[in-house]
Amino acid sequence: MTTPIDITDTRLVKAIAHPLRLRILSLLNERVASPSEIAIELGTPLSNTSYHVRQLANLGFIELVDRAARRGAIEHYYTATVRPTITDAAWSKVPEILRRAMVASGLEQGVAHIAAAAESGGFDREDVHYSRTAGRLDRAAWAAVSAELAGVLERLDRIVAESEARLALDPDSEADDATVMMLLFSGPPAKAPPSKRSASKRKRPSQLIV
Repeated sequence: MTTPIDITDTRLVKAIAHPLRLRILSLLNERVASPSEIAIELGTPLSNTSYHVRQLANLGFIELVDRAARRGAIEHYYTATVRPTITDAAWSKVPEILRRAMVASGLEQGVAHIAAAAESGGFDREDVHYSRTAGRLDRAAWAAVSAELAGVLERLDRIVAESEARLALDPDSEADDATVMMLLFSGPPAKAPPSKRSASKRKRPSQLIV
């Protein structure tokens, strides 16, 4: 199980900001894999994939857990050791172009994960949850919602850790692979009727999806 950590060093943020590194880290958060397996799954050159795997290992985000002989060579298997969360202070110092690239990469993986889950029946349960709340937030409200989501994330991490501990004691217990995604972002400009003031003069509504 990966350990959640807060990243406060902007240099570390930039180090994992490469789109391929983000995809590799996301994949290794779910299972153990070798660079060749990762390259096949992501459709990326093995040389590039191996380089970024080594860099993630050097940074301490993943670790080598096994070696095995494959076709006359030694295959190295890695898994993620931490699940990094970037602090607001560190995020604010990341160049905007890099922030957008990281968000785009994360959203691409998230949407693909949701689509795959939907196709495999992941939303068939009666107790799945999807909600969307839109509204204008002033600075105080935005800060309050952000703090609320941070608190939920901490509680979720504890619940997952407790579940993993119980499953370690009783591996035959029934369990489901679950995913919880939380988003807070500025929505696109609202479209106003012609008789009302221009939408371009209105502040964008905030979007909250949990």
